Amino acid sequence: MHGDDVSAGLAELEGYLMSRAAHHRAAREAEAFADCLPWLGGAEREDVIRLYAARHLARTRQVLHEVTSRSQELRDEYARRYHALRRRVLATALLGSATAVGLLAIGLSRTR
Repeated sequence: MHGDDVSAGLAELEGYLMSRAAHHRAAREAEAFADCLPWLGGAEREDVIRLYAARHLARTRQVLHEVTSRSQELRDEYARRYHALRRRVLATALLGSATAVGLLAIGLSRTR
């Protein structure tokens, strides 16, 4: 098995576990909410639990999508800034080297 295959498999497993945890959390919160409504009948309670859990999961997906989108935006922005900084540092280093070589050449020509 290649390292990339292992990494992909672990990422998939992590995603699955996170998904199961989100479903479990949504179900727990939905049941806790339904417990606050003691007048609900059995079928009504099950409907409330199902709808609450579904909305909770939808909101979780929406937030996750927003976070991943923003993360990608920041990654792209920082990559652009990094490349611009690299270019400036390289230009400064080249200019400094050229200046040093020029000063050295002037110094050598005066000693002759």
